[in-house]
Amino acid sequence: MSEEKNKEMLEQLNAAEEKASGKKTKPVTNSDGHVLTEAEIKRQAAFDEKEKKLLAQGYKRRDILISVLTANFAGVLMTLPFIAAVVAGYILRNGLPNFTEIMNTKPGLYFAGLFGIILGTLPLVVLHEKIHGWFWSIGAENGSKDIEFGFQKENLTPYCTCASPLSKPIYILGSMMPMTILGFVLGIVSIFIGNFVLMCIAALQIMGGAGDILISCMLLFRKTKGKDVVLLDHPTKIGLVAFEKEKNGN
Repeated sequence: MSEEKNKEMLEQLNAAEEKASGKKTKPVTNSDGHVLTEAEIKRQAAFDEKEKKLLAQGYKRRDILISVLTANFAGVLMTLPFIAAVVAGYILRNGLPNFTEIMNTKPGLYFAGLFGIILGTLPLVVLHEKIHGWFWSIGAENGSKDIEFGFQKENLTPYCTCASPLSKPIYILGSMMPMTILGFVLGIVSIFIGNFVLMCIAALQIMGGAGDILISCMLLFRKTKGKDVVLLDHPTKIGLVAFEKEKNGN
């Protein structure tokens, strides 16, 4: 166990003891400097228990984590070809709106379109996380009871996490479905009905799956043939932890 992880566990234990004694507690942070919420501290404790059992069974821990910066840079770059495909499909079938003409003759329509993109995107950010939960619950030990939703104030983003171990196919399925449904499917619909606002919303939803596609690719290209693999969402960071062992027990 790393020194960094030992430090995090000690801080969380001290915080729990101080809270039980009624003393004023100082904020508990992880190695990224993120101040843990009470829910995250509980998830960390539950994760530690599961990790202890898996390590006792001969599994080895492998962290598969990304930073917000990596998700926003490398992840977004990976989504650009998919966004380009949707935009190209729209232009080939419908052409591009004449923005100058619309602005000059129907400025209200122009700004209504911009407002529609913003208004349409916000609820889909929440739905994005709900879709993660729906598909991960398929492989979760206790179904939807193992799915937890929250909001990270530092990044102003909602999140979804699964408390129980998931198989590699189920984890990737749950990771990719929000971008597939809200991005690709909506994008195809926008092409056939010729709705430019819907096309923009779909493109933003594809971009919103930057971290998901990055994590999924890291899992897909990770060699796990001949290994038993158990995947657990990291309780406080972006990504997951893979517990692996050879199928012959070595």
